[in-house]
Amino acid sequence: MLSQPNAGWSTFKIGEYEGTISYLTDIPFDWLRACISGLRYEIPAAFYTDAEGEEYYIVSDMFATFIIREHIGTAVTKVYIGLKDFSEMLLKDIEDNLESWIWWCGTPLNDEQYARRKAMLLSLIEEAKQCLERYMKESPQNY
Repeated sequence: MLSQPNAGWSTFKIGEYEGTISYLTDIPFDWLRACISGLRYEIPAAFYTDAEGEEYYIVSDMFATFIIREHIGTAVTKVYIGLKDFSEMLLKDIEDNLESWIWWCGTPLNDEQYARRKAMLLSLIEEAKQCLERYMKESPQNY
């Protein structure tokens, strides 16, 4: 879903849809918090990204994900990937490239800031995993 960050840029691919994201949005923190909220309360999760010239609003419910792209006009794409799968892909991609996502913010970090950001990100990853596990066990959506 997310490519490895490079110089403050990454791409996201959901189904056949592909878009660009920039460091202007703190993707790992913002998107993990959205997953946590959606999974915990079984509500749609909203994800935002500013791609410097275009913006994406991504809304994922239990059955599908809607990608709303604003650039000169508005376009909506629907992919049949629900929040559970979206969350699993996000977690995998962040964990696979953890160091790159820690440095994602584009601002130089001293040792203390790096350690704090890493601890916060690892905490969000663990919380998202717990919410996903609980969702898988308890949600009436998972017959």
